[in-house]
Amino acid sequence: MNFDLEEYRGHWNLDPTVHHINHGSFGAVPTIVRNEQARWSDHIQNNPVQFFMREAMPAVQLARGKVAKFLGQRPDQIALVRNTTEGASTTMRGFPFKPGDEAVVLDHEYGAVTYSVERAVIAAGGSLVEVKIPRLASDGEVLRLVESAFTAKTRMFVVDHVTSATARTFPVQELSDLCRAKGIAIVIDASHVPGNFDLDLDKLDADFWFGNLHKWCSAPLGTGVFRIADRWNDVMRPLIVSWQDHESYPLQWDMLGTVDLSGWLATPTAIDFYANIGWERARKANIARMRYGRDLVMKELGISSDQLREEEIPLGVVPLLKMSGGREGCFALQEKIATEYKIEVPVTTYSDSEQYFMRISGQLYNTASDYEALIPMIRKELK
Repeated sequence: MNFDLEEYRGHWNLDPTVHHINHGSFGAVPTIVRNEQARWSDHIQNNPVQFFMREAMPAVQLARGKVAKFLGQRPDQIALVRNTTEGASTTMRGFPFKPGDEAVVLDHEYGAVTYSVERAVIAAGGSLVEVKIPRLASDGEVLRLVESAFTAKTRMFVVDHVTSATARTFPVQELSDLCRAKGIAIVIDASHVPGNFDLDLDKLDADFWFGNLHKWCSAPLGTGVFRIADRWNDVMRPLIVSWQDHESYPLQWDMLGTVDLSGWLATPTAIDFYANIGWERARKANIARMRYGRDLVMKELGISSDQLREEEIPLGVVPLLKMSGGREGCFALQEKIATEYKIEVPVTTYSDSEQYFMRISGQLYNTASDYEALIPMIRKELK
């Protein structure tokens, strides 16, 4: 089996003894981007005073402008952050919850984000409401279940655009429209969105939207984006108070003390890397890889297509019917697969569903052999 763009495999310097099919968790940085980050790091250390006193702010604002353009935004519409966890924590710390308020999340939501919501709303004297969504529910069913969970006390709704554990999408535009109509703030966790979707963020009009650039844009670690709707600009502040705190959004976020800015400054090179290939072509090539691996595993395990929700994303899950042990069991099996079979692939579960999955990613560095290596492992461990 040959995939499109296989010649790009050599653009990543990954351990060749390991089958890397978990790009979705932490990404992987192409060599050209690593080199650009190293160039910036060397430049900074050649004269740290010159950089931080006279160069840092203009350089960050130039990089932020290029990221904004990529996302179809003006430079003043986005802030750079370290990751979506920071975006979620900032949102929850600054949101004006009051006693009795309810924050609604779905049971597919990424755990760290749910914890952040829970801490904030409970500290204010409110409560967290978790809505259970069947994994294969249609978009229409999702909308009905969410709307039925809203009450007069609902102040915030938090939703993944692409879920981590179950690799499905939720209808964020329709959910955003619903929330606006009801006067509820919507927070969209877009961890897997940049690089996978071309969105009209102005039309989406989420109150708060945060995404990672280190995943499907293959930017360095510690690069994320945080969009705050204009109506909240005077409310939100960074978690860290620094010299820019008197400025307006997003300038407060541009340099929060003396930190390593090389990842942010190398991010435009990552965007250009895929732009030179062609974003749509790269996306299709990634999805084709994922589907090849996913379908191999489904066939080996005897999983029928009615257990599949087809999505146009480079992540896919296969149900593991002979699996138990909760999150600890998932971690143990994932570690065993990595250490004994040299395959990096996540095993996931969500909420209290007792449903388990193998989540498979596709990226340009993958070849058919990466996925075919799963079959002997499955025969020994999962059948």
